[in-house]
Amino acid sequence: MQVLKKYGMGLFLTILLLHCGFIYLEMSSPRVLTKLLLLPVLMGWLYAGDGKTSPVLYLGLFCSFLGDLLLTRSGEIFFLLGMLAFIGTHLCNSWFFYRLQKGYSGKARNLVLAIMVLLVVSGQLFYYLNDQLGSFRMPILVYMIIICTMAVLATQTLVNPSVQRIAVTCFIPGATLFVLSDGLLALNKFALHNRWAEMGVMLTYGLAQYFLVQGFAAYAGTRKQQVPVS
Repeated sequence: MQVLKKYGMGLFLTILLLHCGFIYLEMSSPRVLTKLLLLPVLMGWLYAGDGKTSPVLYLGLFCSFLGDLLLTRSGEIFFLLGMLAFIGTHLCNSWFFYRLQKGYSGKARNLVLAIMVLLVVSGQLFYYLNDQLGSFRMPILVYMIIICTMAVLATQTLVNPSVQRIAVTCFIPGATLFVLSDGLLALNKFALHNRWAEMGVMLTYGLAQYFLVQGFAAYAGTRKQQVPVS
C-alpha cells in the first residue's frame, strides 16, 4: 500500500498515456487492458492514503470502472448501460459536492455563470448532433442534464471557505474536464468517428478523474480528525 500511495498517481498517468498511444496505434487488446486498469489504480491510491473519504465517492469511482468496462463492448445496449453507470458516478459526485456547500451562503454570480456557460455549450452540442442521435436523443439529453448539474454543484463548492482552494485546483477542473470528455465522446460517436477524437476523449476523461480524486484525497486530509461527509 505504501508503494501505491507514493507512486499511484504517477502509475495512473503512465497508464493513461499508454492507453492513448494504443488508441493511436489501433492496438485493441492492450487498450482494453489499460482502460480497465485506470480506475482500480485511482481507487487503490485513494484508499492507500485514506483520511476520511466518504464511501459514496468509492461507489462513484466503481460506477466509472463499470462504465469503462461496458464501453469496451460494442452495441447500443452496452453504450446505454455505460451511460447509466456514469450517471451513477455523477449522482455520487453531485451528492458529495452538494453536502460540501450545504449550510453556506455565497454570491450567486458563480452559479449563474456556470449555468449559462453549460447551457450554451451543451445546447449547441445537442443542436449540432440532434439529427444524428436517433433513438439516443432522450438518453443523451438526460445524461447532459445530470453531468451539467454535477459541474454546477462542483462550482458551488466555492461558497465553502474551507474547500475553496481544493475547489479551484481540483473539483472545478475535474468537473469541467468530465463535461468536455463526454461532449467529445458524443461528437466522436455520432459525428466524427476518428481516433484523434477518441484520444482526446480518454485524455480529458483520465485527467478529469485525476483532478477529482486528488480533490477527494485533499478534502479527506482536512477531515482526519472530524466526522466525514456520509
